[in-house]
Amino acid sequence: MRALSFILFLTTLFFAPLAFGSVETWSIAVVEILVFLAALSYFFQGKHEKQPYLQVPGFLPLLLLILWMFLQLIPLPPPLVKVISPGIYQAYAPLLNLQETSLWIPLTVNQKATLLEALRLTSYAVFYILTVQLLSRNETLTKTVRIIAWLAMAIAFLAIIQKFTSPDEIYWFRPTPENAGTVGPWVYHNHYAGFMELVFPLVLALFFHYRPSFTYQQTLRARTVAIFTAPGSNMHFFLGFGIILILASVFIALSRGGIISISLGLLFFLLLLARKNSASGKLLPLILLGSVLLAVTWFGWEPILTKINRTVTETGGIADGRLLVWQDCIPLIRDFLFTGSGFGTFINVYPQYSTLPTSAIFDHAHNDYIELVTDGGLIGFLLAAWFVITIIHQGFQRLKNRREPYSLLLIICGLTAIFSLLIHSVTDFNMHNGANGLYFFFLCGILVSAGNTRLRYRTRSTLLTGTSPKWKLACLAAIPLLLLTISFQGGILRAKGFYRQASTIYISPQLSEKTFQNLLTTTDKAIHSDPLEAFYSYFKGNLLSYQQQGKPAFHNYLQAAKKDPLEGAYLQRLGLVLAVSDNTKASFLMAEGYARSQNKENLVFIWAEWLLRQDRKQEALTVLQQGMDQFPRLARGLPPLLIGSQLSRDEIKDILPERVTAWIQLGDFSEKLGRLEDAEYYRSHALDFLKHEETVKPWYFDQLYRFYQKQKRTEEAVATLRQGIEWLPNHAPFHISLGDYYKQQAIPYRAREEYEQALMLEPGNEKIRNKLQSLQ
Repeated sequence: MRALSFILFLTTLFFAPLAFGSVETWSIAVVEILVFLAALSYFFQGKHEKQPYLQVPGFLPLLLLILWMFLQLIPLPPPLVKVISPGIYQAYAPLLNLQETSLWIPLTVNQKATLLEALRLTSYAVFYILTVQLLSRNETLTKTVRIIAWLAMAIAFLAIIQKFTSPDEIYWFRPTPENAGTVGPWVYHNHYAGFMELVFPLVLALFFHYRPSFTYQQTLRARTVAIFTAPGSNMHFFLGFGIILILASVFIALSRGGIISISLGLLFFLLLLARKNSASGKLLPLILLGSVLLAVTWFGWEPILTKINRTVTETGGIADGRLLVWQDCIPLIRDFLFTGSGFGTFINVYPQYSTLPTSAIFDHAHNDYIELVTDGGLIGFLLAAWFVITIIHQGFQRLKNRREPYSLLLIICGLTAIFSLLIHSVTDFNMHNGANGLYFFFLCGILVSAGNTRLRYRTRSTLLTGTSPKWKLACLAAIPLLLLTISFQGGILRAKGFYRQASTIYISPQLSEKTFQNLLTTTDKAIHSDPLEAFYSYFKGNLLSYQQQGKPAFHNYLQAAKKDPLEGAYLQRLGLVLAVSDNTKASFLMAEGYARSQNKENLVFIWAEWLLRQDRKQEALTVLQQGMDQFPRLARGLPPLLIGSQLSRDEIKDILPERVTAWIQLGDFSEKLGRLEDAEYYRSHALDFLKHEETVKPWYFDQLYRFYQKQKRTEEAVATLRQGIEWLPNHAPFHISLGDYYKQQAIPYRAREEYEQALMLEPGNEKIRNKLQSLQ
């Protein structure tokens, strides 16, 4: 069983980084399940062999931190929450009077996000404890360090090859978002750099461990012979090559925080090594540094320098959006000072405090310390700091007392890894990456194990204190965690499948009652599978609202709002339903919903629709105008609202942005409704705004030309073609279509002129040649 737990332990360490950094639901679920299975296997084996449980440093603050995360999930009476956390109370305040029964509220604004974070951190804590237990023997310690060092070098080699052969695809087959900065298995280049900061010291420690032994009293020839013939010299050189690979890959990743952190980490490692071993030498670090500089020079310094220069303005200031986000977090921290808004809820709460002139969504603060305070409050921050300080203090204590060179190198390795990531955490959110968070706790375990595991022993293999374990209690804790992870994470994946199935059905008046009931059933399955996800309740509310079922729709909107009270769309939908019975509450919910929204551009139409229902047309027009100015992309969804609201052409003209596509889309929608006069008006007047376009595209004219052709209005179609040729004289299809018109009108010389002009533009087009031959 010990062998099984060790295999599961190593499998977790391999899977976490290779599964795209373990940032998706399925991958982090697999990591958590592997961790809990490995722990269960070890606990059962411990009970069978009656082996002692090793006391691990930092256990108490880690346990208290996990308990605090789960405590945030427990609903409490609103008056108590108002005293403990006024910010949380204000988040739920609009919902407190909307139902007959009293609503108890948790100490988080999103229970699902907090439960996900609680399970993730619990798995990390278990993995840390498991690392200390398993690596308490020198065989497993040395084997694990060697395996992970090889894994680090392999990933660095993969990252470099992939960067230059397939920069937009992971493993040459999985596409990534545009401008994502993909490096190795990670979509986000800063997270790749963060991972390398953690594993790089392992390679560095082994590099110095395998260094050939010689004295400077020997001749240069003798030292040279010793370097190349000593046992382990081949491994020494190979690990040196691995160090160059890792450092070069971080530079190529263009992560400014990563470059700074790994460079400071290297310096920190060498300083600790020199302090502990004065004979460590200065030549090797200089050779390594020179090799890295040569490698980066070969790949090119220009992208790196360009990335760094973007940070500094012409006046010497710092140009980084992170600073604005951190500044916005000051009032956020003040409102949730002691308890936080709930772990994992930064994405929910930050939009209420954002002053950035953009609708971009920030899911993290790009500073792990700030986000720890915003999510966990001072309580969470102090407990996490207590754990990290305990581990670092333990490391430095062991660094003073240990004498075995290999153990000293691994202690320095652990301290360096923690130091590097703590530096990088100032500008990024590496602790929220699945693989990086796991490896941080793994390196904490390496630090503790290296400081206490005896490489040569007769009686006890470790200096850690062993206690009489309560294996039954340990199993009783691990089994529920495993089952909770499987049911909760599995439910999330099942719910996504049900929703994908439901979202393929287009809601329309022609939808049969049977199909609609099947749609409701599928949505109910999604809600049952993932009961803490607010969106599925919201989706069902929309379905019921479409069927004019006000009361059931209100119930589902309320359920969605209770699960995610800071999502403005849910509050606005509640307001729309309440408008029939309580206009005062409806007005409050509509305004509050718009203020709370993460992405306000999605709520412009709802807000305007409600104002139109209240016969406040002028206010609705103002909201739409402002929305179009701030979010030009909204024009795509504008046609249904404008047509359905019975607005006049003059009113619509004032709202529509002066962009060709916006007018064409409205014309296309009018045509689908059979309003051909409106369709012609909007399609033709779209061409009045050609001068506002950076690039005039052929389809601007083609859409109107085909509309007139469909209506058998040949003269207007030809006039559109001629207008297109005036704007785009080098577009051959316009000349071909005009030539076809002249041919039909029996004007061959004009047809020939147009065909010849088209052939000059596209000399290889055989269809044009055939048209010319047909004229002869």
